[in-house]
Amino acid sequence: MKFRQNLAIKILSVMAAVSVLASCGSAPSKVSSKNNSSMPRTATGDDPQKFGAKYSGRNYQQAILSPVASVDNRSAVVNQGDFLTQLTNVRDYSSSLTNRFAANYGKITNWVLAGANVNELSQYGINPQIMKGFDGYQNVLMTGYYSPVIHARRTAQGQYQHPIYAMPSYKRYSRAEIYNGALAGQGLELAYSDSMMDNFLLGVQGSGYVDYGDGNLNYLAYAGQNGYKYQAVGRLLVEDGEIPKEKMSIQAIREWGKANPSRVRELLERNPSYVFFKNDPTGKVKGSAGVPLVPMAAVASDRNVIPSGTVLLVEVPDIDNNGNWMGTHKLHLMVALDVGGAVNGHHFDLYRGIGDQAGHIAGLSKHYGRVWVLQ
Repeated sequence: MKFRQNLAIKILSVMAAVSVLASCGSAPSKVSSKNNSSMPRTATGDDPQKFGAKYSGRNYQQAILSPVASVDNRSAVVNQGDFLTQLTNVRDYSSSLTNRFAANYGKITNWVLAGANVNELSQYGINPQIMKGFDGYQNVLMTGYYSPVIHARRTAQGQYQHPIYAMPSYKRYSRAEIYNGALAGQGLELAYSDSMMDNFLLGVQGSGYVDYGDGNLNYLAYAGQNGYKYQAVGRLLVEDGEIPKEKMSIQAIREWGKANPSRVRELLERNPSYVFFKNDPTGKVKGSAGVPLVPMAAVASDRNVIPSGTVLLVEVPDIDNNGNWMGTHKLHLMVALDVGGAVNGHHFDLYRGIGDQAGHIAGLSKHYGRVWVLQ
């Protein structure tokens, strides 16, 4: 998963590798639905309303956070139990966050145990503040990340020929040098997978699980990086004309790799950055705060905007298995517990969980919803 336990050198988001939807610059003071030229646009030139953004009835907001009297979404919170589990993990693993947010966690817990009715926030002393969004109209970008499961063996055999390495004493080998055997024979091989692309994407996520074929999953945590600057292969494929930018996703990269197996190594070597791993016997996926993450109850945030430990009420866009917004949002309670270089400003990376289906949805996520900070 993308478990960015060292922000200075961590590679966060798959969407950084594939072209996230970005800020459209300064938003106009008023948006007219009748005048498409005045609408903010995504980085790919699309109408953000296709991805869950809304403008009708909203006013432009300049402040990063604005206090509101009530939450303008009266639907039920769908993950109350998972959220309480996530808060328990915070209390068990981070005394600093627990001490910092003790009062806030206490009143939010009481509110959740009473049913998490958004109409009753003020009765529990909870003050919501809405985020301005990428465009000033409260539309916050939401991508996704997950914990991949890599099929591998402990020794090189058959199709399992692609090593996953532990941290070497000398780190300054480029990806091309490592692929050419710079680390071979040093006893650093943690596993041998059957896919160079899977290993690469494990590095993008920052951690994940290895299935050695014995029915047990072994967790590999982030150990470090070789010091080279990261180059997004998704962007390279778009620039090369291999994949249209509007079609870019993690699935598109995988499909390109399957269609061009002889070119995969050449593409990946254009990104000299390389991530190393270590065995973690706890098997718990942790974010940068050192707290085990609960799927869809934890997010990665820009700590300059949303500090670690902050509780959020997130309007998550409903998307289908093809990445199409289904026209609705669901309210989730989440805690900011991770970070990453690709998560900047009004953008959250939602932790989706473990395995292929979580990865599928994470790779398609580039949608919008509102976010309220609960204080």
